[in-house]
Amino acid sequence: MNASEHTPLYVQIADDLRTKIQQGELRGGDRVPSENEICEQWPVSKITARKALTTLRSEGLIEGVRGKGTFVRRKAPRVRLAPQRWFRHVQTDSRPTHEREAERAGEDSLASRQSREVQAVFDVAERLNIETGDPVSETHYLIVMDGEQVSMSVSWEPLALTAGTAIACPTEGPHASLGVIGRFDKIGIRIDEVEEALDCRMPTPEEARALHMPPVGTPVVAIEQTWRAQGLPVCTANVVFPADRYEFRYRMEIK
Repeated sequence: MNASEHTPLYVQIADDLRTKIQQGELRGGDRVPSENEICEQWPVSKITARKALTTLRSEGLIEGVRGKGTFVRRKAPRVRLAPQRWFRHVQTDSRPTHEREAERAGEDSLASRQSREVQAVFDVAERLNIETGDPVSETHYLIVMDGEQVSMSVSWEPLALTAGTAIACPTEGPHASLGVIGRFDKIGIRIDEVEEALDCRMPTPEEARALHMPPVGTPVVAIEQTWRAQGLPVCTANVVFPADRYEFRYRMEIK
């Protein structure tokens, strides 16, 4: 560290620790120096040490654990593999997708979900190609793996397609565990396309609370999904993942 350089001291300290993380000298789960230890290792004030740690925390490289210290963030063990997760031969496993992904990561999985009938707001109606105010089933999900909140979502399905069928309520009935593709197969609607639009952003206060995210530093991956059957939208959803708790991997066929 060179106090004569124009680069602020806290930036130099953050750069040094970041390099150690990137080069593997400090690995996921390793403890990083505390403010006092930084002051001892580099002759700086606590304010400077705190700013260095805050910088790394805002980048999502480190996280504090109450009563234990500050540690390098571990890489998420969960992998969301697309488009393979939608293949029908995978759907023969009647368990929800999140359970299969948790199993591959060696983790337990729990889901809370709740459905209700509502009127479609403009954005939802536009995505489903229906009229604003048309009845839809709205379902909220919260997925927890190994005690950690990993995603939250809300989905909508037009009741014009499902009312009076065994899948009218996505969370109830004999096919509730099959997922969107399997459920619609049961009423003779064969989904042949799913479109996803990804947006990386900072979480809203509501999302941060629901997902138990740290107050600063970690963005979310927000996915807008729409499933279609021969061009007809049959379901649309908004899904939010903390960016540090899931790995997104896409393996595409090249034609």
